[in-house]
This record gives sequence, C-alpha cells and structure tokens, in this order.
Amino acid sequence: LGSVSPLLVSLCFGAMARVHKHCVIGHGLTGTAACKYLAKAGEDVVLVGPSEGHGAHGACYDEGRIYRILDPLESWARLAERSIENYSSIVDESGVDFYQESGLLIFGVEDDFVRQTREIAFHMGTHLEDMSRDQLVAHFPWLSPPAVTRVGLLQPQKAGHLSPRKLTAAQLTLATQHSAAYVDDSVASVMRETDDGPFSVFLSGGGCIRAENVLVAAGVYTSVLPLLPEQVVVNLTGAQALLAELSAEDASTLSGMPSMIYEGQSEEECFYLLPPIQYPDGSWLLKIGPSTTFAPPLKTVGDVDAWFRQGHLDLAFEKVALKALHDMFPQITIRSWRALLCVTDSTPTQNAYIDLLSPGWGICSGGNGLAAKSSDEIGHLAAQMMALPSHWGPDPQLPREWFRAVTPGSLLPTPQLETALAKVESCGEVLSSRVVDALKALTDLLAATPKLRAHADGVAQELRAVLAIRWGAAPSVFCCISAKSRGGTAWAPAHPFIVLVSGTLSVIVIVPA
Repeated sequence: LGSVSPLLVSLCFGAMARVHKHCVIGHGLTGTAACKYLAKAGEDVVLVGPSEGHGAHGACYDEGRIYRILDPLESWARLAERSIENYSSIVDESGVDFYQESGLLIFGVEDDFVRQTREIAFHMGTHLEDMSRDQLVAHFPWLSPPAVTRVGLLQPQKAGHLSPRKLTAAQLTLATQHSAAYVDDSVASVMRETDDGPFSVFLSGGGCIRAENVLVAAGVYTSVLPLLPEQVVVNLTGAQALLAELSAEDASTLSGMPSMIYEGQSEEECFYLLPPIQYPDGSWLLKIGPSTTFAPPLKTVGDVDAWFRQGHLDLAFEKVALKALHDMFPQITIRSWRALLCVTDSTPTQNAYIDLLSPGWGICSGGNGLAAKSSDEIGHLAAQMMALPSHWGPDPQLPREWFRAVTPGSLLPTPQLETALAKVESCGEVLSSRVVDALKALTDLLAATPKLRAHADGVAQELRAVLAIRWGAAPSVFCCISAKSRGGTAWAPAHPFIVLVSGTLSVIVIVPA
C-alpha cells in the first residue's frame, strides 16, 4: 500500500466504517456518467476523484471536442449514436449547455478511414452527403481544400462540438441530484482483504472509502496507478493540439464551419479541426490536432504527469499545424497560439474496456481518443455492468464481447489457436509451429501498436518482416479490412497458407517452402 499508514488500514477495515454499495473512481467524463446512471437507478454510490481546482489532469479539461456518429468502427458509431440522443435531456435536466450542433465534414483523400466510415454509415442508416472538391469550395467559400482532396463526407445533423469540461459538470450535477456522494480527492490505491469482502479505497489525502463494488474509470491513470486487480494491455501516448487565436471578426467569418477531419496522403498530413470556440478567458480559439503522429509513448505515472506539465508543443507538429491552417484558411489571421496537451489510452481492440476483472471490481477505460462524445453511453453500460444481475444491458447492438479487457495472459495462444486479439480461421499444408508463430506475431503487433489494425498495408508489411526473421524466409502476406467483423473466406491455394482474423481485419499468410 506504499504510503498508506497501518492506522488508516485498521480504521478502514474497522466495523464502524460505512460501506457503500458502489464506489466509482474517476471524476472525468465516463466516471461521472456511470455515477449518474447508478444514482438514477437508486443505487448507493460515491464518486471519488480530484476536480480541476485540485490539480486534476485529464481529457475533460477543455472546451472543444468533436462529436459525431460517423466512424469507421461500428462500436464507436453505436456508442456515439446512443450518447448524442441523450444530449438534449442532459442539458434540460442539469441546466448546463455543453454542445453545439455544427455538423461534421470528413474530407481529403479516399483512404481506408473514409471508405470504412461510409460503409458503417450506410449500414447504420446515418445520413451523410457526398461532396466533391468543387462542391466543398462552393459550400464553404472560406475553405481552401488541399489539391489532393478527392472526397467530402458531410454529416449535417447530430454532429458538431462539445465542451468536455461542461459535460463533466452536467453529469456530476445530475449524479448528486440523485443522492450520489462526491469526494474531491485522488485515490492512492485499492485493496480487498478477502475475496468476498468489501473494498477499501485509500485516498491521497489520508481518508478511506469502503464499498461492496468498485468501478475504476480514472482515464489514463487507470493503468499506471495501483487501482486494478491485474494489469491490462493499454498503450499510453502523449496527445497535443494547437489552439490558434483569431479575432472576433475572423471567428465570425468561420461561423458556419463544421467540425472537420482531414485525411491527407500520409499520417503527418491528417488533422482534426474544430470551429472557433470562445474560451472562458474570452479568446476565440480554432483547434487543430494530429491524428496518430507526434505522439510520444508514456509508460509511468511520472511520464503522464510530466507530459501534462510540459506546457509546449512538439516543434515539428507546431510547424505543420500552422502551415495547414494557413493553407486551408488563407483569409484568416492567426494572432497567437497556445498548446493543449492530453494523453491517449489506446487499447489493442480499439474499443473501450468495460469489463469486470474480478467479482465486483470493474474497469471503464480505454478511450482511444474517441470517448468524449460517447461517454454518456459508456457510463451507462458500465453502470449496468455493476448493478444488473446479468452484468450487462439488453441492447443487442452493443454486445459485451466488444468491450472485454485484454490482459497479458489473454495474449497467449490457446489450444483452440486463438488469443484475445486474433484467431486462426483456417490453414492448410503447414506445420503447427508456424501456425502458432503467425498467430503470436499478429497478436503481438496489434498489442504493441493498436492503431496499426486500421492500416491493412501496414499490418501486412510488419507481419511479413517479423515472420521473415522467425522463419528465415519472407512469406507473402495479404490483408483486408471490412467495416464489420467477419470470418475469413474459404481459401485453398496451392501453397501452404494460414488465414487469421482479428475483428474487421483478415490476414492471409502464404508460407514459404
């Protein structure tokens, strides 16, 4: 327990200590949402986590996040759809206005992201408008799309931007209105004296909370603090955005700007952009951030804290972000700019973790840089997991298997030739040891680099390189991505082969002689 004193332990385990039904750890977007839903269901729940005023770091301390239904993964599109449906009622019940419907525009080259997003939109019946580059220029006269732009997808309704700071405040307001308790302190550790006994949640300020169930929703700190019964597989990376200050006049010029995602020809040329938002200090700030580049790996709580305190942007990112703004919005003048730093917790499944790691001990984490807009439904699923006898809700479009947590042990191949991330769909005329090699290699790649699964060519290249080292000869590797999970196709080539499947990713390995 580190710095937790023996006296505090004895007091916490004492017979007089109150035992709550649920303790939710994390005063962020998903933690406050889960607490709200537990409280609304009549459950005895206490939320613990530091507020922004007490030095908390997290994704919720900003005024601008994109909300949208469009997404290349059905899981995130469904979560967003459910959450966005509840936005107006959250505003009405809490009195906190946290979102603005401005639409969403995805434009640029027609890559896998665009193709899969279009496929999911068609599958879900989400309305979108296809636009050419010329139509973009006509519709948005202040926008100068890069010359490589070939496509635009516009979602005019149920999309825009939200204030995560205000949404967190709204959810906490509703939770406390329904009798939830809130403790403004950070958590040092969690322990359970017996397998079926209550939990003790030790606070950094010296207190202790006892509860029958614990839900850990501490954002990026979930995996670097002693809060879970076992380790989970999560990759933490630094995230950064540039906030460009505009005059009120220039902000007015862009008043019809939707939230935007630009897909360039390389990772370094992909950005998200939010329309000018007036921040609490009165400044009008246009936000631009990179997709997956300029993201240093973070391993420890010290790394995370240091990144949040850094205070400045990567100079390479700053340069390309400013150039992108000048090229896309030639009519506006950037008066100054400031840094916004965050941390992304990426899971190898690319889905959130909403799971019970042991009886009564749940996790709600792994936002993958996508959770703000979907946090209400994520919290709803987590609350149902903790409170319902079945430990999951009845919605067939949000199956529990999507949100299982991945632990190090689950990455090992089973006798059924599957891991938590991949499985062997079929094989022919190949040694069993090579089948296991291929399965393990794909699993390790996806665990180490979660974003890789979105790039079929990258998976093929990396897997080919790894297996060439193991086998002494390079195999042929073919990959494809479908917007919906599917099994491998029947394949019987003349050469030894292995077909692997991981969610929407199918991989065919032609084994060298």
